[in-house]
Amino acid sequence: MTRTGYAALAASAVLALACIVWLVRPVPEPERGSVPTWTAPSAAAQGGAPKSGAPTLYCEFTNFADRTPLVGFYFRVEPASYALVFRREQDGAQEDFGPESAPRWSLDRAADPAVLGAPDDETRINLYAYDPGRPGQVWFEAGLRSVRYRNLGGRCRHSGA
Repeated sequence: MTRTGYAALAASAVLALACIVWLVRPVPEPERGSVPTWTAPSAAAQGGAPKSGAPTLYCEFTNFADRTPLVGFYFRVEPASYALVFRREQDGAQEDFGPESAPRWSLDRAADPAVLGAPDDETRINLYAYDPGRPGQVWFEAGLRSVRYRNLGGRCRHSGA
């Protein structure tokens, strides 16, 4: 083998080793109680976004093998319903809803766990240990049940007054 062949073989081995090291590196888990993985609602959603101090519920769901959220839901908590402000997908696509067009989800507190249901009844969020009367910055467990997203695990945070 020529000198060029050995150099190419060595470069390929180094590149392969670098790829393996990158693939098996540990990915840190987000700190509980931290800011949601995604940024605040877009400018289009700001009209429907709650004013400061208004109660909100943010939920994000992942598959079991990945810590990056596949889908996130941001709700404005109203006296009789939960108004969806926006839904964001992993690929960055986001559907924003204004105050008048926001789908109103309902909370069934009698169910165990409590269930937040979409108006079309095709999507449900199971809320484990959820107490709407005690908002805070603590994340709690949730599960998404949907034909579109399948069954995903995740977490939610109720914040505001």
